[in-house]
Amino acid sequence: MLKAGLLGLAMAVASMGMSVPALALGPGTYAVKGNNGEPNTDYEGTLTIVQTSKDTFKLTWNIGGDKYDGFAVGTHEFLAATFTSGKSIGTALLVEDDDSKGGYKSVWAFKGETKLGVELITPK
Repeated sequence: MLKAGLLGLAMAVASMGMSVPALALGPGTYAVKGNNGEPNTDYEGTLTIVQTSKDTFKLTWNIGGDKYDGFAVGTHEFLAATFTSGKSIGTALLVEDDDSKGGYKSVWAFKGETKLGVELITPK
């Protein structure tokens, strides 16, 4: 329910033409701390965001030596992304995090899974 509310809020603000203070930095390298949606599945790594056009981004996660390649649409305030690693594919939503001074909070899941992972993404 939380992710639907965040996306709805972002879309409502965008459609009304209102501006929101841009706290997220967008392109750059970030530290990632996350959880796979189960107890004792915490992890750390990095995320690199490269802007490829006005509204598109390339995302590359490196988590424990595993690489996840992603593609996102959105703005610096929120990104809707797909990602792959080997034969696995997933979806993520990154929303600016006012508390981290330029970072994001993210929810994600692999296709076919019922567990929702979470990440805190902070500028390096």
